Amino acid sequence: MTHSNNTQLVPYLPENMPFNDDQKQWLGGFLAGLHSRLLIKEETVAQSVQPAMHIKPLTIIYGSQTGNAENLAEEAAQMAKNHGLLASVFDMDDISVAQLSEAERLLVITSTYGDGEMPDNAQLLWDEISAESAPSFASTYFSVLALGDTNYDDFCIAGIQWDERLEQLGATRVAQRIDCDVTYEAPAEQWMAEALPTIAQKGSGSELPSAQSSEQKPKKHKAKFNKESPLQAQLLTKTRLTDEYSSKETIHYELSLMGSGEQYDAGDALNIIAHNSTALVNDLLSALNARAEQHETYNGKTDQLEYIFTELLEIRQPSKDLIHEIARQSSCPELLSRLGDNQAMSDYLWGVDTVQLLKRYPDSALSPTQFIQLAKPMAPRAYSISSSLKKHPDQVHLTIASVRYTQDERQHNGVCSTYLADLVEIGEPVTCYFSANKHFSVPNDLAAPIIMIGPGTGIAPFRAFLEEREATQATGDNWLFFGDRNATTDYLYEQELTQMHQDGLLTRLDLAFSRDQAEKIYVQDKMLAQGETLFNWLEQGAYLYVCGDAYKMAKDVDTTLQSIIQQYGQYDESQTQEYMANLKKQKRYVRDVY
Repeated sequence: MTHSNNTQLVPYLPENMPFNDDQKQWLGGFLAGLHSRLLIKEETVAQSVQPAMHIKPLTIIYGSQTGNAENLAEEAAQMAKNHGLLASVFDMDDISVAQLSEAERLLVITSTYGDGEMPDNAQLLWDEISAESAPSFASTYFSVLALGDTNYDDFCIAGIQWDERLEQLGATRVAQRIDCDVTYEAPAEQWMAEALPTIAQKGSGSELPSAQSSEQKPKKHKAKFNKESPLQAQLLTKTRLTDEYSSKETIHYELSLMGSGEQYDAGDALNIIAHNSTALVNDLLSALNARAEQHETYNGKTDQLEYIFTELLEIRQPSKDLIHEIARQSSCPELLSRLGDNQAMSDYLWGVDTVQLLKRYPDSALSPTQFIQLAKPMAPRAYSISSSLKKHPDQVHLTIASVRYTQDERQHNGVCSTYLADLVEIGEPVTCYFSANKHFSVPNDLAAPIIMIGPGTGIAPFRAFLEEREATQATGDNWLFFGDRNATTDYLYEQELTQMHQDGLLTRLDLAFSRDQAEKIYVQDKMLAQGETLFNWLEQGAYLYVCGDAYKMAKDVDTTLQSIIQQYGQYDESQTQEYMANLKKQKRYVRDVY
């Protein structure tokens, strides 16, 4: 065979070859086929030495407490491909401010949690970028998406602060920040539609080959069901955990996943889409002088008012827009004087629901149409899962305290907690969907020790952790701090925890029942009493988890932990803060607080 100048491969048989005509014909066909294979191989080799396809890089960082910001970051990364962008998604804990300043195109997605705080995974990076030593971002184009809840003070403050700080450091905003309320899906899509095509056109034009892009960390399984397409899970059982003489009602629920194909991990949350009670709906109809069967329009769709109030709107907790409108119409000095002070307004209206507010200020005389415009949509309630799928195949368990109290001679009930307790019967479906909590999970290292601090219903994920550790035959030690009001009436999962302790699964169990003695004792007091041992566990690589109340308990636990580290590590304040920061960076101090 010879190779011609036009690179074709030509089969050639010399005339004097000792073959008859049939043999020559067969050999010609064989060589022709060989020629085709070689040609294909040559073209493949030629293609393989071509330069790698270039694509513009985009950095997306997220600060997330419950997973919503993380999910949106992944969604934005997928949409970025349509605009010639290759997105690298980073948890804020996994990137330094020096690395961040090198990003030419940057999208920031962050929630706000607690009392106007950064999410746990965002605090360290925020501290870095807030410092006077922070580098310039003059070569960075950016946009921010903020998640929040208008019922809380400092709505979307974390996103606002990121937006302002990047601008202060010289970054150029390519799309205005959008602040999202609890129904964030539509505004988030709008932000992506504006930010992605715009940021794709910015920058020096420097490009990176796709082979050099950051490897994405393995993701958890993607839930099959979501808010728009939820799961109908049958309620199997509900069992009261607190004694009948307890001052609280806490209930254990078991729901079926049979046939759904849905999965979850210990540490994840289940979102419940509840209905408002008939009693509350009727009270609201009466307060608005409205009829259940009258028709009104909500979100462009006309339905009976009873249905809108029962399933679509948040009618128990008054929205800030509603409060402001009532203050304006009633000209009430007590309300008007507090409009600019969120804390004062919150204190003044503590425990007051929408019906109370309307009855207190009848001069407002809102129509149903006006009320609908001022109300917020019904938001799903997220609860930490209290079971391991490995131990309970096709089931998910929840541990929920029913919210009940009396004010102004009127009984008040929490929307979702009493929906499950009072309205949903065994065998009936519960509308729900899962949310992954990437960081709040048992260590991959089965030999790693873990410390769990979860008073009250904060026990929920730790019951799941212990079941998970049992199912995976983890060899690491497990230490639980649990507490509540009284041991005789409020010891949740007492038999299970006692058995786990006796069996050795629960290595240590420290209990704090605050009202069993004259001086109240809480979980942080038990931590302090065991401070030296706790510090030694941390030194041996223990992971520390906190679940429960964000406003009081979690802050007290954090302060106590710092005291223990400072005392038994013999550190000064700066060294203590560095130790805490390293725990967080290593994902060894994580919280699921609310």
